[in-house]
Amino acid sequence: MSYKRVKMVGANCPTCQRKLEILLKDDSQEALCICFRCRKIYAFDGQELHKLSNGKQATNQEKAALARLVQALPEKHLYIGKGSQLRQKDFGYQRSWLSLAEYERQFGEALGFNQCDLRKNLTSCKWCGQSLPKGRRSFCKDSCSRNYSKATFTKRHMASLPYRIACRDQFFCQISGADLARYNRHGIRLPVSNGEMAIHHLIYVSQNGTDHEQNLLTVSAEVHRAYHSGDTEIVALVHKIRDQRLGKFDEKMQFDSSEKHNRYNE
Repeated sequence: MSYKRVKMVGANCPTCQRKLEILLKDDSQEALCICFRCRKIYAFDGQELHKLSNGKQATNQEKAALARLVQALPEKHLYIGKGSQLRQKDFGYQRSWLSLAEYERQFGEALGFNQCDLRKNLTSCKWCGQSLPKGRRSFCKDSCSRNYSKATFTKRHMASLPYRIACRDQFFCQISGADLARYNRHGIRLPVSNGEMAIHHLIYVSQNGTDHEQNLLTVSAEVHRAYHSGDTEIVALVHKIRDQRLGKFDEKMQFDSSEKHNRYNE
């Protein structure tokens, strides 16, 4: 079965008037019409248009069946193990952070922490710190919004996954407590690295450690260097956190060695 994807002049959503995406079945007048703005779906049988109900929640049994759909989707990259950031290339493996989409695929869960608000006073502007006018919740004016977006997104130079981990830890080193956030010209603390931050794998990538959030820890660059230099005090503090998390999230933090062996032999 195949479909043609078309747009027709005058074929607009009855609800929001956005142009409908039409999936026309080959050799038939039957079609599905989808509105991506208001998320309405319609079926056309060649004569009449019927609105399809899509408001019901899927049951657990239906979700279990859909899990097989996820497994059937082709993989963009072949990884050395589930959740590892080592992806196969022509001559070995390349190390790269998992994308947020790949994180969901590998672990079957979404990575949260996408809202990072470091303000002490929620009635002040995120960029300049001035009191917010009535009706505004984040920025006192549009220029502040643009400056904030430029600093925290456009020019942050950091992959999404480690950025979410830093947001989870509020841009503080989890060992020394050092402040790792950048401050703007107004003295406002921004959810952006000041250049002295590192995201540490509690179980090393080389030891089958994954990119799951429980295996990642925000530390300062100084603490990171001290840990890898064997500083006994720092090592003990990091390992204490690692051991606590391993007790609950062992399977998420480290993939099975047999899986690694099987992938090498594929």
